[in-house]
Amino acid sequence: MASDDASNGGPKVSSPAANALIYVTLICFLALGLVAGWRSHRNADLFLKAIKSQTVWALSLNFLAVNIGAGIFFTLPQVGTIAGITGVFAYAFAAAAPLFVFALVGPMFRKHNSQQWSMTAFVMERFGRPLHVLYSIICTLFVGMYLVSELTTIYSVFSLLTPLHPLAPMIIICVVTTIYTAFGGVFASLLTDAIQCVLIFVLILVAAIVVGVSVRPSQADIERVGLVAPTKMGGELFLILTLAIAFSNMYHQGFWQRTFASRNDRDLRLATFFGFWMVFIVTALVGMAGPLAAWAGTWTPDSDVPGSSALFTIIASLPGWVSGLTLVLTTSLSCCAIDTCQTAMFASLYDLVEQKVNIWVVRAAVVVLNVPVIVLAMQAPDILQVYLLADMLACATILPVLCGLSARLNFIHWIDALVGCFGGIISVGVFGQVYLGNRHDGWRLLLLDGGLYVDDERVLGAFCFAPVGSLVFMFFFAGLRMGVTRLLDRRQYRYELPAGTYSSTSNSGASFSENDLTLNATNKQNTLA
Repeated sequence: MASDDASNGGPKVSSPAANALIYVTLICFLALGLVAGWRSHRNADLFLKAIKSQTVWALSLNFLAVNIGAGIFFTLPQVGTIAGITGVFAYAFAAAAPLFVFALVGPMFRKHNSQQWSMTAFVMERFGRPLHVLYSIICTLFVGMYLVSELTTIYSVFSLLTPLHPLAPMIIICVVTTIYTAFGGVFASLLTDAIQCVLIFVLILVAAIVVGVSVRPSQADIERVGLVAPTKMGGELFLILTLAIAFSNMYHQGFWQRTFASRNDRDLRLATFFGFWMVFIVTALVGMAGPLAAWAGTWTPDSDVPGSSALFTIIASLPGWVSGLTLVLTTSLSCCAIDTCQTAMFASLYDLVEQKVNIWVVRAAVVVLNVPVIVLAMQAPDILQVYLLADMLACATILPVLCGLSARLNFIHWIDALVGCFGGIISVGVFGQVYLGNRHDGWRLLLLDGGLYVDDERVLGAFCFAPVGSLVFMFFFAGLRMGVTRLLDRRQYRYELPAGTYSSTSNSGASFSENDLTLNATNKQNTLA
């Protein structure tokens, strides 16, 4: 299976073996996706929403799927090489803990409207078309960033472990996931992700056992390298990453699709609890590869190898079959992440056009958008940097939208929320200018071009000021608007949900009962034609 490559210092999977492992895995997932889609491809409810369709364990595995991707092989070990064990557990906690936000907010959405099925539908219902367009565009861009980072990881892993040119398998992975998600929709993605995650969980545990048995640094090496004692950066990462990931998840339709796929609030709470531990265990195991590589000497801070590749320095020291296992694991993780992103992108675009465009046109748009994503991924951007940009945008803009859930804040107009979104972005620039002492570096903080791991508190301040600033701007403008309205002796704005109705982005041809969401037969046939 493996051939020695001196230039890379370790075993690589040969071309025939690599092709066999990658494409057999993809064929299995394609068959699984098509079988899963057989139930949903002619059912509009399951295809578009899969509302109230998932059991506790299926949903738990899906929360694992939407939280991880092949990118964890780079970002998590890198945290470990810089912030040590504290950083690893900070990242693991930050990746898993935001699931509880959905256990809290999900029931609030259902209380607001028992037939809610997407965040974009809520934004349209609560704030109207202008903010709905903005939110849908941000969601699409956000998922696009996730796709870029995921495909960049695939490109890098295949380059490291095989002599293949990564472009061909990268494109084929996108084609495979596009086929079964276009055939089966959200339901197919949910079912395949659950089964894929069982395989992923087993493979990661096997890999962890192999690494634990084969790589045994001495106590002297551990004490010499360090990375064990708590660090200031590790402590800051608990706050920075938890805020960043919690807010960014709000823009990922994949999380909302899974939230509304729970059968009831109790199942949602249980699924987030089990999902928390699954995500925590997987991310902690992968992240510990960073400190382990440093202790074992396969990676050193003064080497030419970046800390993000620490895991692969360990793999290079192990038998060739471990590289093959990593290929299968990478392919599985990528399929999980990409099909989730594609269904999320489809949902955002379909809501953006108010569900008035033929479904095949939206499917085609998702395929077309994959092209620039692949091109950007081939430029090999910094994966963590891509995540950080998306997270900063989310932190600055999501809270004004979520305020629409509160009945006490029914005076918030869409203009107030929009001003709050832009205010959150402005707050980061203002904080940066004050903290760093000059305009140029201060406003460049919006790009986080210094990365996450800096010696001062600029990143921590940015992620804290962004959400706070968005609320300050929103409430200030709301007060100003209401004051002007009172001076002009006009009626104050108050939002009220129409009783017994469902005002989504498309309410024509739909009938609703208290416990189930159904589209009439004519609308189903027109939608899926």
